[in-house]
Amino acid sequence: MPLRRKEERKPAFDLARKMHDPRFRVFIKRNGYRSGTTVLVALDAEPATEVFSRIRAETKPPVVVAIPRESAEFGFVFMTIGGTEYGPAAETVNDDEPEIGDAASIGMLYDAMAARHRHTGGNFVVVGVSGLGVGTTSR
Repeated sequence: MPLRRKEERKPAFDLARKMHDPRFRVFIKRNGYRSGTTVLVALDAEPATEVFSRIRAETKPPVVVAIPRESAEFGFVFMTIGGTEYGPAAETVNDDEPEIGDAASIGMLYDAMAARHRHTGGNFVVVGVSGLGVGTTSR
């Protein structure tokens, strides 16, 4: 894993500090976080394909991706990445699922999925990745 610059590591330290706040822990649990689930911090502009590569290299789904956003409650928005399939099953394309382009950032993916599920009013989006397509549910 490549070393990340100081400004890229800062959000991870900020999130770790927030984990000591009982109100924050209640917030993330209310939105589906389960103890033991890996939390991966990704910068808003980080390419989604790189985030998925990090998930594959460092852990396995389900993974909560925390994206720093000053405007969000507690300073982060969250996506739960789960149901990732690799191999022949991943080649199946569902026409109802949007494609993730090479230029798409993880922040863009969050915004697109949140827009599909605006009725939730939260900062959590659940994404199931299958091949290059994405399916969503919300919490």
